[in-house]
Amino acid sequence: MAQTGIYLTWVTAAILCSIALMPFLRPRFIRHSWSAYVDMFRRYWFHMVIVFSVYLWKDPLDQIDRALMASTRIEITPYIYAIEGDVVLWVQDAFQSEFLTVGLTHFYVMGYMTAIFSSFIYPIYADDRYMADRVSLTIFYVYILAVPFYLFLNVRVTGDVIPGMETLAYDLTPEIRNWFAGIDPFTNGMPSLHVGMPVAIWLAFIRWDNDGRWNRFTKLLGVFILLTSFTIVYLGIHWIADILGGIIIAHLAVALADKTRKGVWGAFDERLIGRRFALLIDNPKLALKKARRIISRTLRPYRQASRKQTSAAIVAVLFLTTTILVYDATHQSFPLEGVEFPSEATGEGEWMIAVNETPDEAPTITAWNLSTTDSFMVGGAPWAMTPSVEISQDKMAIYAGFRFDWFVIDTSFGTISPQYRNDVEIRIQELAIGTTVDGTSYAAILNDEGISIMYPSGLELAKIPDTAGATALAAHGDTVIWAINGTEGPKLGIFSVSSETRQNIFVNASASDETESGLIDAEIFVDPANGTITEISVDGTSIAAVVDVGQIRRVVLVDRVVGNSVIISEPAWDAWSPHLTTDRIVFTQITAFNPNNQDTNSNLNDVYLYDRSEKISVSLTSGSEALHEDPRIVSIGAAWLVTDEDGTTILEVYNLEDPFEPYSSILLQAAVVILAPLLMVWTVQAASESNFLKIQQVRTFD
Repeated sequence: MAQTGIYLTWVTAAILCSIALMPFLRPRFIRHSWSAYVDMFRRYWFHMVIVFSVYLWKDPLDQIDRALMASTRIEITPYIYAIEGDVVLWVQDAFQSEFLTVGLTHFYVMGYMTAIFSSFIYPIYADDRYMADRVSLTIFYVYILAVPFYLFLNVRVTGDVIPGMETLAYDLTPEIRNWFAGIDPFTNGMPSLHVGMPVAIWLAFIRWDNDGRWNRFTKLLGVFILLTSFTIVYLGIHWIADILGGIIIAHLAVALADKTRKGVWGAFDERLIGRRFALLIDNPKLALKKARRIISRTLRPYRQASRKQTSAAIVAVLFLTTTILVYDATHQSFPLEGVEFPSEATGEGEWMIAVNETPDEAPTITAWNLSTTDSFMVGGAPWAMTPSVEISQDKMAIYAGFRFDWFVIDTSFGTISPQYRNDVEIRIQELAIGTTVDGTSYAAILNDEGISIMYPSGLELAKIPDTAGATALAAHGDTVIWAINGTEGPKLGIFSVSSETRQNIFVNASASDETESGLIDAEIFVDPANGTITEISVDGTSIAAVVDVGQIRRVVLVDRVVGNSVIISEPAWDAWSPHLTTDRIVFTQITAFNPNNQDTNSNLNDVYLYDRSEKISVSLTSGSEALHEDPRIVSIGAAWLVTDEDGTTILEVYNLEDPFEPYSSILLQAAVVILAPLLMVWTVQAASESNFLKIQQVRTFD
């Protein structure tokens, strides 16, 4: 992938910097030798497993985080903004320069990699097991402690929240933007690991470097922490509160590492593992006997009723409850039963309509009621070709070629039958459904000659002049909206059916100068001024338009009242198929743009949900290799077609209304009932044990 190029550059540079600095930062009595690099893999392989396992968890946890954000929208960003205000914006405005932005962007990623990599590698290279044990556990615990915040207390980056604040690092180049967007949900601000991780390591060296052998490295790490704190604020990524959160979890991680190091390395020291494995091969009976003895010794403290057992029970209840709730909140998609071989889908409100293409048979249409979970066949004469479907409230039109059927959705007779079948003289390109001011339903039809407005019976109601060559069509209520290429750029026409008045709105699909110049530098052709609108979706106040600007398409939200245009998709990524309602918009967008192999881009798309009040997009699917098509906002959430790698297509629904299953409520109630007495027992045990210790101390003193 194109975006991996910069990442490989950063990783390579971080490794080289760590090796280059080692002769200056290692303890003076350690001689540099290449054989030591080989030995450290043999001697400290489990330390490496612990540290690098953090990177393996990142993608799954980010997917869970995106799903939780889409379904629960739990975030504390507004509270932090209310406390801090524009403090970080003052820093960015005071120091902003192109030189600083470029330099600190690379330092933000490469410097962090260098600091963490060297902090872990140096002690194991020097065979300083005392420090390696503590540092590796500290790194592991920092991430463990941060995970609950990332999942349940989301904080967005400052550049996406504060007016006038820019995400300088994320928007430096399209390649860098692609990389960040692929690995970062942009909601994991609190706590800042860029501060929390190096501070924790710095504290570990300060606390356990008894003979000062790591003084030079510790001092350099302190300078790195100060520069990083400035960097993450300047680049529009973190809040001051994020830095404070990072410092707090750093202290907790060091304390936890100190408390658990004996137990962890008593069981997982590489030397002991090697001996136990050798004993298992040489004398299996003795090895098993020793294993039973170790297990018995480990469980012995939990055999008597004490605070330790109660604490373990409380943690177990909380862990199980949280795990099940997170599972519910991240598994909200389900396929619609009774829909086979769907080739096209649409929906609105409580209805989803799917066109099914069964091999060697005429296409069929299935209507699925989301509130009752019942499916119904849609009747009418067989279609010679695959039709398209348009729905508005309880009105539906199915069209193909020179024919459209009109339906009022009624399931009383089991099958939904057409109210009218209409044959027209000119081939239908697109069809939209609307209702006039007096409540009369109509079908707006786009053909080669322009746009005709017809009654459900097929009689012509009106004709919109000068609309030949329109590239997209939609309708909402009394207005018909179409797209056309103008001399000054792509524009939308709006026609009122009742008053027969019209207006035009020009659509601005231009991104920032940095984004456009970056795309040109990457040899990606874009020309927003001569773009073409290919799709539109409409509500009473806004229009979501897909503008083809060259090698990519952008989803633009247009205000029908004032005419403002805002790009809501990633401007450097291909995006299409929007559907908007009053509060939400869904659209499909590629997961990353690969200019070197554009044939793969359409197979790497995800469904995104844009919250119109929060002005933020959340991915409902996460980096899937599947192809997602025809996303729609429906009564309970969103729905779309998904085709997997085997070519199997299903109609999938994502429930946004109630992320938790009925058993989750029962589980929560049971957890509360169990936790209440456990906490009371824990409190009594804590008081009793504390009193016992005081008595023992008094007796010892006497």
